[in-house]
Amino acid sequence: MKTQFYCIVISIILLMGCIRESRRIENQIIFSKVYGYVKYFHPSDESAELDWKSFAIYGAAQMDKCRSTNDVIQVLEKLFEPIAPTIKFSTNISDFDSTLTKPASTEGFRYTFWQHRGVGIGMNNEKSIYESKRINRNNDEENAQLFDYCPDINEYTIKQIGEGIYCQIPIALYCNGVYTFPQANQNNLASLKGKIESIKDSKDFDLHTRLGNVVNVYNVFQHFYPYFDVVDVHWEAELRNALKQSYTDETKLDHLITLQKLTASLKDGHIGVYNNSIRNNSAPPIVWEWLENKLVITYVEQENDSIKVGDIVTHINGKNSTQYFEEVYSRISAATAGYLNHKANKKSLLGDYCSYIKIEIEGKEYQLKRTVNQYDWLQSIDKKPTHNEIDTGVWYLNLDKIDMDTINSLLPKLADSKSIICDLRGYPNKSGGFITNLMAIDDTTSAWMQVPQIIYPDQDSITQYKKYNWLGYVVPRNPYLGGKKIIFIIDGRAISYAESFMGYIEGYNLATIIGQPTAGTNGNVNWFSLPGGYNISWTGMKVIKHDGSQLHGVGILPDFYLEKTIQGLKDGRNEFLEKALELAKK
Repeated sequence: MKTQFYCIVISIILLMGCIRESRRIENQIIFSKVYGYVKYFHPSDESAELDWKSFAIYGAAQMDKCRSTNDVIQVLEKLFEPIAPTIKFSTNISDFDSTLTKPASTEGFRYTFWQHRGVGIGMNNEKSIYESKRINRNNDEENAQLFDYCPDINEYTIKQIGEGIYCQIPIALYCNGVYTFPQANQNNLASLKGKIESIKDSKDFDLHTRLGNVVNVYNVFQHFYPYFDVVDVHWEAELRNALKQSYTDETKLDHLITLQKLTASLKDGHIGVYNNSIRNNSAPPIVWEWLENKLVITYVEQENDSIKVGDIVTHINGKNSTQYFEEVYSRISAATAGYLNHKANKKSLLGDYCSYIKIEIEGKEYQLKRTVNQYDWLQSIDKKPTHNEIDTGVWYLNLDKIDMDTINSLLPKLADSKSIICDLRGYPNKSGGFITNLMAIDDTTSAWMQVPQIIYPDQDSITQYKKYNWLGYVVPRNPYLGGKKIIFIIDGRAISYAESFMGYIEGYNLATIIGQPTAGTNGNVNWFSLPGGYNISWTGMKVIKHDGSQLHGVGILPDFYLEKTIQGLKDGRNEFLEKALELAKK
């Protein structure tokens, strides 16, 4: 009987613990939503002047104390009323009292509101096409609108922020040259700022810093990530998972992994989560990749009787290779399988300098020491030539390495050639101008880069998009080379600017394309930083193909799809280049 009693008691304790954990996570989700609504869309002076990164940490700590719905509402009011005086939290939907936001006399008042072209608040790019602005505050330059659309002075938003809890918040406020109306209670504001300042000065990296960082990351993407319409992700569920993991994380590396897994769900090849204090960028002097569903050694610094090119790795650190890579994949944000594998092939080898990775080949184990900085080393072993005439009348241009000065010097020879093979399995080295020698007509594509113009939270009712293009840059020039056989080689490593380049090749049908789809990720990168030394990059604009179809997650598609083979690798063949040469000589 005692044993049964103890089991019941333990079960009750465990159940209560689960309920408490669930309550804490739900409280953080509620805070996350309100945090974003006020930070990005409530135009008060008090809000604009707040240290939002430190506020996220402080707010997460306060929400952790809540045990009931009443607690949640009371804490939210204490947190947000000093910076958004007319915000309202309640357990039911009711009409917003607009008289609270209107001064007794409006003489001398205008009204202010946020406009976002992409997002600039909290971002690290000083000179960027992305910008956030409160209209009609202070000087004439700040008064100028980013775009034509503006909300009505009486507009407000009502959002359900949790089970049975609602938030009401005005989108526009009256303002004059001194303040936004109504002004906050200055004592409450000073008290809040004092508490936030103590957080800012703290050197501790603790639970609430981790929670605050997750809150920040969630909101940047919730309100401004331009690809939710084509990416299959339940973003709030990902927020919940990251918050849950934050309660058990202990180190900065743990937190890095949590942020990587959170953002990996967005499938954006530009997303990177970095922390310079975490130096796990060393690798053993080998390269591997997946060929024919097997993990194959593709390069060894010095071949010997132990490990050779073509060997198949079956296990890594005690796990079979497939299981090992599943964890690696979970930390990489990528829009296409090709780019995911490209990143995973590299990241799977990384660790601390002089640490070991254990692999198994044909039942035999090997301990490999991480002794090289992988990035520098991979650059040094890339032996592909910059350019050469690989057959009579057939020229090869490695667009990863060749620059426009070299291309210009080669133009007389290229003009006399029969075929040109362009290798773009990577990133163009300032060689984008080569497109102009392939164009027979002027460029007319005017809207393939699009930055969302945002007034409302949760990307509701996006007003329109600011359109960008390369008009005036891609102008046909002599000698015209487009009448020759032009072949482009691509794969998943071609990302961003490479896809802008390839957008013209595909869109204007300037060449035969062979290889594999590109990374499916293009658009100017945006950056932001977080407490603890973390930095995150991401795509801030929508880019489409020249015919208006989807690029993100699709990429530029080859006319001839190719795959490397294990036998071709062992034989030392460049199978992609072989196919290109075959087409060039037809």
